[in-house]
Amino acid sequence: MYSNMKYTVAELEFYILQYLEGMTFPMLKNLGLQYENTYFLFEVRLYQQHGIDSLQPPNENQHYSSEFREQVAQEHLVDKISINELAIKYNVPSQKTIRSWIFRYTNGGESQSYNSKPEVYL
Repeated sequence: MYSNMKYTVAELEFYILQYLEGMTFPMLKNLGLQYENTYFLFEVRLYQQHGIDSLQPPNENQHYSSEFREQVAQEHLVDKISINELAIKYNVPSQKTIRSWIFRYTNGGESQSYNSKPEVYL
C-alpha cells in the first residue's frame, strides 16, 4: 500500500464488488468506507474498465509520450470528452494529470521548446 492509499487492493476491491452487487454508497460508508462518493465512483469505473490492475499502486511515476499527452488533450478539446472519461479510458490515475496536459497544450506550452529539467547555474 502506498502513502496516500487508504485501503489495500483487496479491501478496495471488496467495497467495489459490494457496490456492483447492489449495496448503496451510504451502506458502504456504514461498513467503514472512507472515500468521498465521486472519488469512489471514479475507482469503480476504472475497475469496470481495466479490472484489478487499475487498483494496483504504481511501481514508479508514469511517463507518457508528448504524442500521447497531445492526443488526450485533443480528444478533450475537439471531441469534447470529459477529463473524467479520458482518465478512465486511458487508465490515468489522476484527473489532475490530464487537466495539466490540456492546460499545457491550450497555452502552447508543448509547441514551444519545453524542457522539463530546468537549467542549473553555478
